[in-house]
Amino acid sequence: MKNSFDDYAGSYEDILKKQLSFFCNDVNYFAKYKVNIVKSSISSCPKKILEYGCGIGRNLPFLRDAFPSAELYACDISKESLVVAAENNKSVKYFHCKTGKSVYDHTFDLVFIANVFHHIPPGSRKETTREIKKMIADNGMLFIFEQNPFNPVTRYMVKTCPFDSDAELISLRKMKKLLLEEDFVIDMTRYTLFFPSFLKKLTFLEQKIGWLPFGGQYYVKALNRLNC
Repeated sequence: MKNSFDDYAGSYEDILKKQLSFFCNDVNYFAKYKVNIVKSSISSCPKKILEYGCGIGRNLPFLRDAFPSAELYACDISKESLVVAAENNKSVKYFHCKTGKSVYDHTFDLVFIANVFHHIPPGSRKETTREIKKMIADNGMLFIFEQNPFNPVTRYMVKTCPFDSDAELISLRKMKKLLLEEDFVIDMTRYTLFFPSFLKKLTFLEQKIGWLPFGGQYYVKALNRLNC
């Protein structure tokens, strides 16, 4: 049965803190971690950024800090989550979307998606990816972060998390295949989150071991080159 994230909009933060308490005291660590990867992986400053599937907006403050001159947008299928996000991030422009159906006609230089695809039913992923592509400008960038199904800790956490009860994890190989089928150009892939926050001094090693399929998550940087 598919989750309604409207039901978790008010309790999402508390559930997340409980889930991540073993790894760190600061639940913002993972949001900052992802945004820092994006920031360090691009050479230009995008003018318009979209977080697709923003939830209650936990990544938005860090996207704002990393790209202060960008026009920042966010969307989600949960209207209640968007209400919470808007209360805490007033400079962001929001719109409601439905899985597989874009209701916005703007295009963005950068689309950021964090831990969303495992909530999209496998039969809808291709259509959703196609709709996301329509929202990315020519030569625009897509960053997707996802849970690594080969990491046993990740699998346990997903299995025991209330709002992940409908999750179907997607491997990096399948994610790349999905993007290539929609004519994205894969620019970079890495496994990441090998170390909890109390070992964050070791994160520099991830540049060397990012090819190993043991990190808690992975990410893909893809380009939308319409004229290539």
